[in-house]
Amino acid sequence: MVIGIDLGSNTLRIALMDKNYKILLSKEFIVGSARNLKQGSKLDLFAKKRILKALKASTKIFDYSKFEVVAVATEAFRMASDSDLFFNAIYSKFGIKFYIISGISEAKFVEIAIKNRLKILGFSTSNLLCIDLGGASTEISFNYNYKSFKFGIIRFFNEYKDISLMQKQANFVTKNARKFINNLSFSNLVLTSGVPTTIAALKMGLNYNEYNSNLVNGNFINFIDFDNIMKLLINLDDQKSDELVGKNRSFLVISGIILLKSLLKNFENSDFLVIDDGLREGIIIAKFEGIFDKIVNF
Repeated sequence: MVIGIDLGSNTLRIALMDKNYKILLSKEFIVGSARNLKQGSKLDLFAKKRILKALKASTKIFDYSKFEVVAVATEAFRMASDSDLFFNAIYSKFGIKFYIISGISEAKFVEIAIKNRLKILGFSTSNLLCIDLGGASTEISFNYNYKSFKFGIIRFFNEYKDISLMQKQANFVTKNARKFINNLSFSNLVLTSGVPTTIAALKMGLNYNEYNSNLVNGNFINFIDFDNIMKLLINLDDQKSDELVGKNRSFLVISGIILLKSLLKNFENSDFLVIDDGLREGIIIAKFEGIFDKIVNF
């Protein structure tokens, strides 16, 4: 069995998986790694404290000494100037070695996870377009063509903060990614990461604490859902929105919806397949298949 750790720009996601690719245990912590972060700046002090606190809490759930561990970090840590120092401290404290991976490596790992889940669910994996809208970057894969774009929900919010301003700037921010996907002939479009899975869960009537990946996987969402959830969150008070989408996540979900509507504007009448599996699952599967080291250094 292998433990996989995905330290992203907003969440810390951990899972224990067996050799049959069955997830035996999983946990997610909201850590906001990219909050207040700009290219070349240091990680926010409170973000580092949240990450360390989450890792400490995870030791009560996962036995890192018993199983092999693969751990990766993404765009926020590619941006920050003190990532290496921070991960050295983590290794000293927890014995966990983190790899700061490229956006291309990230896209490859995510594609592996999505294809594995689609096969389990009975969906075709041919001509598959996968979009992973992260906190500080967005990874897209199509037929072994991989791209990483430097926009994400936290990065976008950090820069613009106001909803009306985000709506005005979204088309500019997503321009290159939109141009890339508009030229593709795909059969299925799959969305992964926290925003689409949250939308799918809310559509099913599940709040943050009721979230269940097994229920979310394989569901479809569309532009009507984007509009409905955004309107809902804008009109809720903080207490209710925290209950529905997690503490202080409401503005990030809204930010993500604005980005998705811009990115997918040419497919406004389409339905988008939602898959919960992503980087966390992909690195474990790659480890089992003996290709982790090759991809992680890409």
